[in-house]
Amino acid sequence: MPTIIFTNPPFAGVGDGRVTQEETLRRFLVGHRWAVGSNGKYGPTKDLIGEGAPPELLFVERCIDWLAPGGRLGIVLPKSFLDTATYRPGREIIFSSCCLRAVITLHKNTFQPHTGVRTCLLIVEKLKAGEQVGGDYPIFMAISRKVGQDSEGVPILKRDPTGTLLDDLDEDLSDISARFEDFRSGSLKPSGYVFSTSRSALDEELRINPQLFLPHLNETLENIERIDSLPGWSAVTMGQIAKDIKIFKGPRFKSENLIVEHPEDAVNLERYYTPSSMLQDKSDSVKYLDVSRVNASQAAVIKAIRVKKGDIVITRSGSIGRIAYVTARFDGAIVSDDLIRVRTEDLDLQHYLFAYLQSQSAQDQMLRNEYGAIQQHLEPIHVRNLLVPWPENRSDVADMIAAGRRLVEAREAMDARNTEASAALGSGIKALVEAAKLATHAGDQTS
Repeated sequence: MPTIIFTNPPFAGVGDGRVTQEETLRRFLVGHRWAVGSNGKYGPTKDLIGEGAPPELLFVERCIDWLAPGGRLGIVLPKSFLDTATYRPGREIIFSSCCLRAVITLHKNTFQPHTGVRTCLLIVEKLKAGEQVGGDYPIFMAISRKVGQDSEGVPILKRDPTGTLLDDLDEDLSDISARFEDFRSGSLKPSGYVFSTSRSALDEELRINPQLFLPHLNETLENIERIDSLPGWSAVTMGQIAKDIKIFKGPRFKSENLIVEHPEDAVNLERYYTPSSMLQDKSDSVKYLDVSRVNASQAAVIKAIRVKKGDIVITRSGSIGRIAYVTARFDGAIVSDDLIRVRTEDLDLQHYLFAYLQSQSAQDQMLRNEYGAIQQHLEPIHVRNLLVPWPENRSDVADMIAAGRRLVEAREAMDARNTEASAALGSGIKALVEAAKLATHAGDQTS
């Protein structure tokens, strides 16, 4: 039996590369569907995973099976292994027979230009013969923020204080390696992106993404939680701040057959707002749809993804956590499902949340929960679970409500000014074109 395994298995995730052969799945615990049983514990059932298992999930189980007691495994995995439900069985396998020694999330360019999958490195040590699962222990965590190359694989070199290029790659993995040795010797000095947590700090889903444990993000969360101890104040989740609040994303909208390049060609034209167009003053990147072409299922989706004046929308992929307010100009607009909606009829609460969601306190909480193997994502559940300071007496947040209201009023005024400017510019250009035509016509007659 090997005492050291170091591997980078093939990734498939939720793609076509999943292992679906029943005879293969049956040989693995993670090839079965896992659920909470009648005993209240999460574990494998008799049913196989109908859609198949990612091969990397099978690799984790088999590598641990092969390891000799006390042996070590270093394995490169998709970053989503760290915190998504799909890979939870793999995390359960690790903690049932091993100690997790290190989790390092790798820079997005680490394996570029060959793949854009975000990856991580786990270092695992199998329990020795007779050693029992349980007890607390420290886990090294690090986030690599530079890998010495760009997305095309072109080297990025360090510069000295004068800006002169040096011969060394601008990467931090060497430092992370050295800091891991410090951790092993008990002399690690934690910093913003290299630190340790403990086994007991993990939640029941065994999420091990270092981002969940970043010291400065957790400090934000702890500060919000402290507010709960103040007389007359609570730190409540956004999903529970009001009975009528709704936090959701729309269904996936397939619009390819509806998009028109030339708006004048459409029979029934509507604008389709992407996240970027919602955040632009003039919505330059808006798409145009001919909704006369919709089928029944598309009509139902369009109805579900229309926004209402007063909705707050949050970008949920890529650059997550950017905030926009649905002004009168966008009332009833068709808006991408890539925006999470926060909806309440309470105007004061609308204005307060619009201001709060743009604060560092809310942004840090959203960053703490982003996930994704290729592009970072945020889900409505993460927004519903954001902690929000909320008083028993609304007068205590009157200034913040007023600030949010003024911000909304400014957005409404900006929309109105943009509309006026566009109309004035359009009519002005039209008048100039007509004048030029008349002048040309008069010149032709004179000649």
